Amino acid sequence: MNEERTLERKFWRFWLGGLLILAVMVVMNSWFVNDVSPWGIRDHQSAGSAARVDAIQAAWQAAGVMDLARWAIALDLVYIAVYSFGAYCGGRMFRAAGAPVLRRLGWMIMAAAIVVFVGDYIETICQFIQALRFAGDDGLAEIAAAAQPIKSTAFLISLLGIMVALFIRRRARRSAR
Repeated sequence: MNEERTLERKFWRFWLGGLLILAVMVVMNSWFVNDVSPWGIRDHQSAGSAARVDAIQAAWQAAGVMDLARWAIALDLVYIAVYSFGAYCGGRMFRAAGAPVLRRLGWMIMAAAIVVFVGDYIETICQFIQALRFAGDDGLAEIAAAAQPIKSTAFLISLLGIMVALFIRRRARRSAR
């Protein structure tokens, strides 16, 4: 029972902490929106070529936000660990539940959290290297662009899976009263 409470505390702290960091990054993204990168950081993530990365970074440099972009990407590295760990803990928590649907959701959430962790780190490290060098690299840009939809899909699966599992768990607890 104590282990369950510890796992649930970790889930709430890290998952909500990750969502809070994500909210900060969403607000920060407005600083990186311009004619060259209308989607901000997301354009850098999905650039796909050195020329596109160079154009985005040059526009950020001209706007005086290139150093902020590096900090935002570094914050993304923190976010990935915090959110992924929280989602994984949530998956473990639901996997240990009595209801079969929650157990299946738990496995799915755990798998999605691992994909988010690996995929987002691959993408963000490639992005960070290019930002630190202030130079695009075709190989790194292609890897980041390929990882971007995979990690985004896994993030949505983990997020929606957790929300559905929380709803099911709450309904089950209410009906058990």
